[in-house]
Amino acid sequence: MNALMLATLWWGCASEAPPGEALEVSEIQVRVFLEGAPRSGGGKLVVQTEYDARGEVRVPELQAEGLEFELDGPPTAETIGDRDVVTQRYVYRGSDGHYEIPPLTASWTSPDGTVVEGSSTPVFLDVAVEPLRVGELSDIVEPNALWTIPWVPVLSVGAIFVAGLAMAFWPRREEEATPERRLPPHMAALKAWEAIRFDGALTDEDKARELSVIFRTYLEGALRFEASAWTTTEILAHLRSLVQLPEGNVPRAKRLLRATDRIKFAEERPSGELIEELDADLRAFVDATRPTSWQASEEESQAVAPAPARSASGWALTVLMVSLGAAVGMAAIEVAAMALGIADGVLHWAARLSLVALAAAAASILRVRR
Repeated sequence: MNALMLATLWWGCASEAPPGEALEVSEIQVRVFLEGAPRSGGGKLVVQTEYDARGEVRVPELQAEGLEFELDGPPTAETIGDRDVVTQRYVYRGSDGHYEIPPLTASWTSPDGTVVEGSSTPVFLDVAVEPLRVGELSDIVEPNALWTIPWVPVLSVGAIFVAGLAMAFWPRREEEATPERRLPPHMAALKAWEAIRFDGALTDEDKARELSVIFRTYLEGALRFEASAWTTTEILAHLRSLVQLPEGNVPRAKRLLRATDRIKFAEERPSGELIEELDADLRAFVDATRPTSWQASEEESQAVAPAPARSASGWALTVLMVSLGAAVGMAAIEVAAMALGIADGVLHWAARLSLVALAAAAASILRVRR
């Protein structure tokens, strides 16, 4: 036993490195690693360079496609024996997704001019997304899908189908449609301005802003162009091109629009006299451009009057039946897909279409009852 122990100790001593011989260490080592978990929009990482203090080191800027890097404070340096360690923190920013920071290669130059390079390992980032799955698990056999009936969608479709039929054919009270009366543009504009002008809760700035809206709305109704979407310059150019526009109205429109623009954008404070002048310009412009008589056309009257209740119910009932049929069909597809072991993607799409059909059915039920 003693002889065996002595032989073992001798073998261990013989296998050790000779005294004074150290493990070989590169003149420069580069490490890049994350500081904390990535979050939506970016995160932090650290670049650490360890090198022989007798030489000079050069570290390039970090670069990665789709990412931006910014220094996070000055670097910190420390000395460990005959080696210096420099640590620099960065903040990186980028959209959500998968990224790869390629190896960072730094160079070390010795006093005699010898250049040695060191590279870090690549860093993979998953910013606010699930990590990528690389490869497949071996020797794993997926079990056969357990066939079950999706009772929730089947019963939901059935319940809505029955409720839809009951609501669709349940006797309901017919209500007479009351057509709306539409005011002509000049009356609507002056009525709206009177309400704004004598509203004591509004300041003169608020009244001027509302006047700009009322005037542009009147231009759309009376002169038939999209004044609300146009700039003041575009509106004035269009008014100058109207040959039949009575003389004096372009200057009125210019004074009104320019004054309200200065109040809205330059924050100019209007006076009571300015409001009176703008009131006079509005009334003169409306009086000069309004039609001599206003009669709502038959087409416009039909546009504001609701359709007969019976035709609306018939249309809604048709949509109801079609949507319910689609929901039943999608539920049948789900059952068939589960029975045949088809991929989950088909089931998910069938479930989505079922929900769409159910939403259409619910909307149709409400429309039928109205």
